[in-house]
Amino acid sequence: MRLAIRVFFILRLMEDKKWRTIRKNYLHRTPWFAFRLDEVSLPDGAGIEYGVLEANDVSATLAITNEGNIVLVRQWRQPLGGMSLSIPGGAVEAEEAAEAAAERELFEETGYRAEGMKRIASVHTTPGRSDEMCHVFECRAAPDEIGPRPDSTEFIEVVEMGFEEAMEEVRGGGITDAVTVLALTAFSKGGCR
Repeated sequence: MRLAIRVFFILRLMEDKKWRTIRKNYLHRTPWFAFRLDEVSLPDGAGIEYGVLEANDVSATLAITNEGNIVLVRQWRQPLGGMSLSIPGGAVEAEEAAEAAAERELFEETGYRAEGMKRIASVHTTPGRSDEMCHVFECRAAPDEIGPRPDSTEFIEVVEMGFEEAMEEVRGGGITDAVTVLALTAFSKGGCR
């Protein structure tokens, strides 16, 4: 009888396919992220440990110049151990709206002001490892004489290129940032035109 109850319980858990978190063990915290190791019970009753990166939301902007060029930034990405070419973006600060963060990051990193900001999508960037949500916008890029004001840890090169050239960079492996690929794909479907 006990076996039948256990089998019924396991089958019931497996039906909804939900994992049950037993304990969250935080290993490291910063103002921008936390890393934790969860003790989890799987639908079949097995127990595992699962690493989770908790991250603040981020915003990114596909900005198009009056000449029709895409505004990109090239900067060092420590997890990749190399340079990355992507649309400008960064963390949404506490009490800040995602759109305001996108406008701020565009200006800080490139010196362009946003005109006609429109939301493309909000996406989880790596749901298998992190809860990070990226809010993606598109706009027209208006130059500002003040110029870029990157953070002290950002050593950024502003790069402008045509849409076709950007797509060639995607196909050739020069642009691998998923949010940038998403934004360029959305643009190819008629955005910002």
